[in-house]
Amino acid sequence: MGRGRQKAKQTRAARKLKYLTTDTDYSQLQKELSNKKQDQANEEAKAQDGEEDLSDYASWAAKSASSAELLKENISLKTAMAKMTSSYEKGNQKP
Repeated sequence: MGRGRQKAKQTRAARKLKYLTTDTDYSQLQKELSNKKQDQANEEAKAQDGEEDLSDYASWAAKSASSAELLKENISLKTAMAKMTSSYEKGNQKP
């Protein structure tokens, strides 16, 4: 679609909105606005729940990190023991 046709459509839509006269339903508007206030309160409650979830995640992450450190230490100890055992066996071999 060329720019001319696109601009003509936009102009037509703008003109339609500008000159369109509708009666405003204030009771419906009030309902919509009151629902938004309730939605905002619900969103704030959900945000607080999210913070609790984050604190749970933080405690889990700390626990997992300490477990990972213990695992690293355990693996390095096993490696050291294996090296010591192999060097001990090499030293005690009979020719």
